[in-house]
Amino acid sequence: MKIFALLLMIVPISVSASAPFGVNWGDDIAAYGEVIKRLDFSEVNTDRLPKNFSIAKHYQLVQVSEKGLVKVVMTTHDYSAHSASFKDDFQQIEASLIASGYQTTAFTSGELNSYQCVLQGRCAGKRWTAMNTDGVTVILEQKMKGRDSAFINLEFETKEFINIEKQRLERQQEKQKQLKNKDRLAFSS
Repeated sequence: MKIFALLLMIVPISVSASAPFGVNWGDDIAAYGEVIKRLDFSEVNTDRLPKNFSIAKHYQLVQVSEKGLVKVVMTTHDYSAHSASFKDDFQQIEASLIASGYQTTAFTSGELNSYQCVLQGRCAGKRWTAMNTDGVTVILEQKMKGRDSAFINLEFETKEFINIEKQRLERQQEKQKQLKNKDRLAFSS
């Protein structure tokens, strides 16, 4: 039943370029809650969207002023990191996304059973990345919250958001390069 409900929420992404959970790419996010201004973007944190997913605990909507909504993040309730439902829900979400047209671009198996993870709670679980025909990238990952506590994180990013982040990273790298050159000149004679 969960897989069918998720499929109903995600299928419109490939059909009409709408975002998941009943929101639309390019929307003004103010309709979904209190807008928090950041340096390059605005965000809304909420626990409700038009099409809520049963295991969702929290949603984050990210907007760039001239582009509107460009990123949606959903996090689930907490799981026992080694529970069957944690693994099953991850697999059901992945299968739903594949069925709705997302094509796998990368997959990393997790280390939830490693020594470091079990004893210290410092590890990452599976990470699956995919893209649809509209250029929307999805990142599905298991994240640890402690020794036995974990959650599922699901992020949808538009091409515009990815390009904005790439440009921001390039500007940051250029600033660091300029600073290193300036520091090098401080020691020259």
